[in-house]
Amino acid sequence: MPSPDLQESLQKIRPTLLRFAMLQLRNEAAAEDVVQETLLAALEGKSAFSGRSQLKTWAVSILRNKIVDHLRRGSREGTLPVVDEQGDEDF
Repeated sequence: MPSPDLQESLQKIRPTLLRFAMLQLRNEAAAEDVVQETLLAALEGKSAFSGRSQLKTWAVSILRNKIVDHLRRGSREGTLPVVDEQGDEDF
């Protein structure tokens, strides 16, 4: 189980991570998702953090990779037009 200190430290930098993700993705839900994935990856990969950089630097590098993964997934999946209840497409 991750240490409470790590969890607390990650929660302190969460707003910074969210701002960065919002600037890159311009979508609040997607930004929230990648930040959650980042925090989970940081907690699970604590042993990979050697301490040669600040925790924030390490977390932002994880976040950048998560954003790239998200964008790649989106480009593979493509987007479909939204159809409302009356069957009209919304572009």
